[in-house]
Amino acid sequence: MLHCPQHTGYAIGTLEKVFADAAVAAGYDPDRIFYSYPKVVETTDPRVIECRYDDTRARYQRLEGFVRRNEIRQVIAFDLGFPSQVIPFLRHAGVRQVISYWGASMSSVNSGVKLALKRLEWAMRRRKPDVFVFESEAMRRTATHGRGVPHARTRVVYLGVDTRKYRPASAGDWYVHDTLGIPRERKVVFYSGHIEERKGIRVLMQAAVHLVEILQERRFHLVLCGNKGAEAEPFRQLVAGSATADHVTFGGYRADVPELMRSSYIGVIASTGWDSFTMSSVEMMASGLPLIVSRLQGLAETARDGENGFHVEPGNPVELAERVRELIDDPQKAGAFSRKSRQLAESKYSREAQVGSIAELLRATGQS
Repeated sequence: MLHCPQHTGYAIGTLEKVFADAAVAAGYDPDRIFYSYPKVVETTDPRVIECRYDDTRARYQRLEGFVRRNEIRQVIAFDLGFPSQVIPFLRHAGVRQVISYWGASMSSVNSGVKLALKRLEWAMRRRKPDVFVFESEAMRRTATHGRGVPHARTRVVYLGVDTRKYRPASAGDWYVHDTLGIPRERKVVFYSGHIEERKGIRVLMQAAVHLVEILQERRFHLVLCGNKGAEAEPFRQLVAGSATADHVTFGGYRADVPELMRSSYIGVIASTGWDSFTMSSVEMMASGLPLIVSRLQGLAETARDGENGFHVEPGNPVELAERVRELIDDPQKAGAFSRKSRQLAESKYSREAQVGSIAELLRATGQS
């Protein structure tokens, strides 16, 4: 069950494919996998039905008939919260297990009396999923310590990256330099994601200024990808007219990020606010990049301080700049971090690992 229209694409489309592959891996016949969307575009597929989580009673009854006719016993629903109006109809139709895959933080974290009340509220609720799946321990904590969901009713399944698409560079790969016009003697420090304050873009610019003007470091080039329209302009103005401007490139929103990433030297994510889990950090790891990330929630789960990169204090451009220079000065350490990043991506954050974990959950809950 998806809470987005059919063929939404982007990350939703990728995750939908992961769900389907996991179901097949769990033993389901592909022809026995069914889908619901709040808006259906292709109406000829008999395995698809239109339904919203907060729908009308008539729509729910239609869904109930669909579930009963097709003898559906297990449901995985994206971002299905609680209490949920749709769950009683699923149960009445014969569904035994409802798994909610939660793709965001569920709540702020509580403690003391407020947490106790949240746990009591959970115990009293009836219309709720059997299991919640989260993409990081930090996200799980927003459920267990935010909404009072019992730890035993939760699982963590990390996002998976295509380790064939995102892979380390071969020797002499100058793609990012030649494509963006960067001198080859510079080490590329790479960021990919939203271009906004919360993602620490200002901190990255300030770190670049510190490298150039205070540390007199010229052996680097900061590349930021993901800007659309005029999003980058406020940050460009921070270095306009200075020597630092020659060491910063905003690459825009583009399709060749894997090629740019693998030919870079360091991956950076300098978020200053909540960051539960970022796909870009896993893509950087699969590309064999050492990581420098803010010491925040899910970011600290992917990048391991001193193993495949460094954690830095959120909002501290000086520390970030010093860590960049350390890796430029010590290519052996950068190489060791690079190898560890790739190893972690292959063992913990590959698409195969993600599909396998969800398939294991489907088998376990389907038998309970």
